[in-house]
Amino acid sequence: MTGSPVRRLTARLDALVLWLARAERRLIGLALLRIVIGSATVLYCLADYDRRRFLWGPDSFYSPTVASNELPHWGFSLFLVSDSPVWFEILFHLVILVSVAFTVFGGRLLTAAQAVLMWSLHFRNQDVLEGGDNLAQILVIFLVFAVSDAYFAPGAKQRRARLRADTRPTVGTAVHNLAAYLIVFQTSVLYLAAGYWKITGKLWQDGAAMYYISRLTAFQMFPTYAQVMSSAFLGTAICYFTIFTELAFPFAVLSSRAWIRKANTLAIEAMHLGIMACMGLVCFGMLMIGADCTCLRDEDYRAMYRKFQDLRERITVRLRPALALPSGLTVARTPRTDTGTPHAES
Repeated sequence: MTGSPVRRLTARLDALVLWLARAERRLIGLALLRIVIGSATVLYCLADYDRRRFLWGPDSFYSPTVASNELPHWGFSLFLVSDSPVWFEILFHLVILVSVAFTVFGGRLLTAAQAVLMWSLHFRNQDVLEGGDNLAQILVIFLVFAVSDAYFAPGAKQRRARLRADTRPTVGTAVHNLAAYLIVFQTSVLYLAAGYWKITGKLWQDGAAMYYISRLTAFQMFPTYAQVMSSAFLGTAICYFTIFTELAFPFAVLSSRAWIRKANTLAIEAMHLGIMACMGLVCFGMLMIGADCTCLRDEDYRAMYRKFQDLRERITVRLRPALALPSGLTVARTPRTDTGTPHAES
């Protein structure tokens, strides 16, 4: 009696391990996450390039002593190894170069280098972080164990062909899938927690949160944003929309219906694009969008790409008659004389 449940549990665990080890999943989403993390890091550096010494240098307002004391017990920063300006300049420009290479090429070696340098930059001055950096610090560690260069990288097509050709269950495949699902899990937990704290907050319940957020001048790109959020109806609608999409995100990811996954993810993306445009939190929005990309399956992306191709083809077919010449008109060739002067057609 006791052996039968144990055997059933063991059989299910074996089936789960084999399912994880058979084929790499979420390759497109992981490639997009790679591009977003690398691009956000480059933007993060170049946006304040002329003030880099003031923000991250050895003589920064956020002194190396303060930065060292603020490090968590598991944190580190290569910028705090030396107070030399030369060391700072070399390391800062190395962050930019590695981030560009990571964005373009990917791969586990560059991902590991990206993780070390990105953590070093973030922990050198935590006062200038926007919030999405905390999630990026976690996800880039998982990304080290995943295949992030199967799409949108040189040699990606050949790499995918090799992955498809090897149909045997492997440890590497299982590690990749485990890392991919940990990224999805971390993102889902973040949205579930954010939605829970919002729904328990009085300002969000009353629909007034967006009104007060729009009044924070430090996070205001233009005054029109505050004027629009003065509308009680619109502000309340956006508050409830945000809570609903965040709470629904984990359940949409687990849904077997593709349209639910895509609709919820697109709604979340629209929310972050609004944050980027209205509040100026560009790197935060980019990193959150990159994390969201991993929550769609590869078949979701392929289906959306096919629909995009069909839509483009239909638009081309409809525009073709409008761009064609009216019936009966032809383009006449212009004859030339011996001197090369064109004649006017009668």
